Amino acid sequence: MVKPMLRTRSRKRIRKKVPGGSTVTHYKEAKPARKTCGRCAKQLSGVENDVTSVLRNLSKSQKVPTRPYAGVLCPDCVERLITYATRFEVKHKHPEYADMNLQRDLTIEKYLPRGWFASISTK
Repeated sequence: MVKPMLRTRSRKRIRKKVPGGSTVTHYKEAKPARKTCGRCAKQLSGVENDVTSVLRNLSKSQKVPTRPYAGVLCPDCVERLITYATRFEVKHKHPEYADMNLQRDLTIEKYLPRGWFASISTK
Protein backbone atom coordinates (compact mmCIF):
# COMPACT_ATOMS: atom_id res chain seq x y z
CA MET A 1 0.00 0.00 0.00
CA VAL A 2 1.11 3.54 -0.75
CA LYS A 3 2.01 5.89 2.12
CA PRO A 4 -0.99 7.95 3.27
CA MET A 5 0.85 11.18 2.45
CA LEU A 6 1.07 10.08 -1.20
CA ARG A 7 -2.62 9.16 -1.51
CA THR A 8 -3.67 12.55 -2.80
CA ARG A 9 -4.41 13.90 -6.25
CA SER A 10 -2.32 17.00 -5.56
CA ARG A 11 0.71 14.88 -6.45
CA LYS A 12 1.47 13.91 -10.03
CA ARG A 13 1.89 10.19 -10.65
CA ILE A 14 4.73 9.30 -13.00
CA ARG A 15 5.19 5.72 -14.16
CA LYS A 16 8.89 4.81 -14.47
CA LYS A 17 10.59 1.68 -15.65
CA VAL A 18 13.42 0.76 -13.27
CA PRO A 19 16.59 -1.13 -14.23
CA GLY A 20 15.18 -4.36 -12.77
CA GLY A 21 12.53 -4.32 -15.47
CA SER A 22 9.51 -3.60 -13.30
CA THR A 23 7.42 -0.44 -13.48
CA VAL A 24 7.07 1.76 -10.39
CA THR A 25 5.12 4.91 -9.65
CA HIS A 26 6.98 8.05 -8.61
CA TYR A 27 4.98 10.78 -6.86
CA LYS A 28 5.86 14.35 -7.69
CA GLU A 29 4.20 17.41 -6.18
CA ALA A 30 2.50 19.48 -8.87
CA LYS A 31 3.54 23.10 -9.21
CA PRO A 32 0.75 25.66 -8.87
CA ALA A 33 -0.20 27.98 -11.73
CA ARG A 34 1.63 31.29 -12.20
CA LYS A 35 0.15 34.33 -10.44
CA THR A 36 -1.73 36.68 -12.76
CA CYS A 37 -2.57 40.38 -12.79
CA GLY A 38 -5.92 41.13 -11.17
CA ARG A 39 -6.91 43.54 -13.94
CA CYS A 40 -5.56 42.25 -17.25
CA ALA A 41 -4.80 38.60 -16.30
CA LYS A 42 -1.22 38.83 -17.63
CA GLN A 43 1.35 36.66 -15.82
CA LEU A 44 3.16 38.57 -13.08
CA SER A 45 6.92 38.84 -13.41
CA GLY A 46 9.12 38.53 -10.36
CA VAL A 47 6.57 36.57 -8.31
CA GLU A 48 7.64 33.07 -7.30
CA ASN A 49 5.29 30.19 -7.94
CA ASP A 50 6.16 27.04 -6.11
CA VAL A 51 4.80 24.63 -3.56
CA THR A 52 3.81 26.25 -0.25
CA SER A 53 6.47 24.38 1.70
CA VAL A 54 9.19 25.87 -0.54
CA LEU A 55 7.73 29.41 -0.51
CA ARG A 56 7.59 29.37 3.27
CA ASN A 57 11.39 29.23 3.44
CA LEU A 58 11.98 32.19 1.09
CA SER A 59 12.44 35.73 2.33
CA LYS A 60 9.80 38.36 1.58
CA SER A 61 12.02 40.05 -1.01
CA GLN A 62 12.36 36.77 -2.89
CA LYS A 63 8.59 36.15 -2.96
CA VAL A 64 7.37 39.46 -4.45
CA PRO A 65 9.02 42.57 -5.93
CA THR A 66 9.27 45.68 -3.75
CA ARG A 67 6.97 48.03 -5.64
CA PRO A 68 3.40 49.20 -5.03
CA TYR A 69 0.72 46.60 -5.82
CA ALA A 70 3.36 43.89 -6.35
CA GLY A 71 1.81 40.44 -6.55
CA VAL A 72 -1.57 41.95 -7.47
CA LEU A 73 -1.10 44.12 -10.59
CA CYS A 74 1.39 43.98 -13.44
CA PRO A 75 3.74 46.98 -13.95
CA ASP A 76 1.67 48.27 -16.90
CA CYS A 77 -1.54 48.34 -14.85
CA VAL A 78 0.25 50.01 -11.92
CA GLU A 79 1.47 52.74 -14.27
CA ARG A 80 -2.08 53.22 -15.62
CA LEU A 81 -3.43 53.34 -12.07
CA ILE A 82 -0.97 56.03 -10.95
CA THR A 83 -1.58 58.07 -14.12
CA TYR A 84 -5.35 57.76 -13.65
CA ALA A 85 -5.25 58.96 -10.03
CA THR A 86 -2.83 61.78 -10.87
CA ARG A 87 -5.10 63.13 -13.63
CA PHE A 88 -8.05 63.38 -11.25
CA GLU A 89 -5.89 65.04 -8.59
CA VAL A 90 -4.66 67.63 -11.10
CA LYS A 91 -8.21 68.30 -12.30
CA HIS A 92 -9.58 68.87 -8.79
CA LYS A 93 -6.61 70.64 -7.19
CA HIS A 94 -5.62 73.04 -9.97
CA PRO A 95 -8.40 75.34 -11.23
CA GLU A 96 -6.79 75.85 -14.67
CA TYR A 97 -7.37 72.13 -15.44
CA ALA A 98 -10.96 72.00 -14.10
CA ASP A 99 -12.42 71.76 -17.61
CA MET A 100 -10.65 68.43 -18.34
CA ASN A 101 -13.17 65.81 -19.47
CA LEU A 102 -12.29 62.61 -17.58
CA GLN A 103 -14.33 59.42 -17.53
CA ARG A 104 -14.18 57.31 -14.39
CA ASP A 105 -12.89 53.74 -14.90
CA LEU A 106 -14.15 51.32 -12.25
CA THR A 107 -11.82 48.51 -13.34
CA ILE A 108 -8.89 50.65 -12.20
CA GLU A 109 -10.63 52.39 -9.29
CA LYS A 110 -11.26 49.21 -7.37
CA TYR A 111 -7.51 49.03 -6.62
CA LEU A 112 -7.35 52.57 -5.21
CA PRO A 113 -8.03 53.10 -1.49
CA ARG A 114 -11.64 53.64 -0.40
CA GLY A 115 -12.76 57.24 -0.45
CA TRP A 116 -9.90 58.45 -2.66
CA PHE A 117 -12.25 60.31 -5.02
CA ALA A 118 -14.21 62.02 -2.24
CA SER A 119 -10.98 63.15 -0.57
CA ILE A 120 -9.74 64.98 -3.68
CA SER A 121 -13.06 66.32 -5.00
CA THR A 122 -14.09 68.08 -1.73
CA LYS A 123 -10.94 70.23 -1.51
